[in-house]
Amino acid sequence: MSAFAKPMPIIMGALMGLMMMWMLHGAMTGDSVITGWALIAFVAAHGAIVLVVLFAVVFAARFSPRTHAWINRLHRPSLRHVGAMLGSAIFVAGALYLGVHGMGGV
Repeated sequence: MSAFAKPMPIIMGALMGLMMMWMLHGAMTGDSVITGWALIAFVAAHGAIVLVVLFAVVFAARFSPRTHAWINRLHRPSLRHVGAMLGSAIFVAGALYLGVHGMGGV
């Protein structure tokens, strides 16, 4: 089954593209309020994911055969999945840029 047949990587990539544009635009224009909140949201979300994954791995490896079996069944993205996410992120970021600034730039 194609990665494009599943909507989740496309949706997640689109959201990543919007967040990247939000952070980049704030950094380029010097609007520290937008950039600060975007950076906080980005770091907090990724930090929380890392903590949850580390806790689950340690718990499964040490204490719970049931959790160990659950972790073995978890989703592990393929390169096609990651490519679909990055492709949709680039597409959405480009479409947003062209929609706001047009083909002339600036």
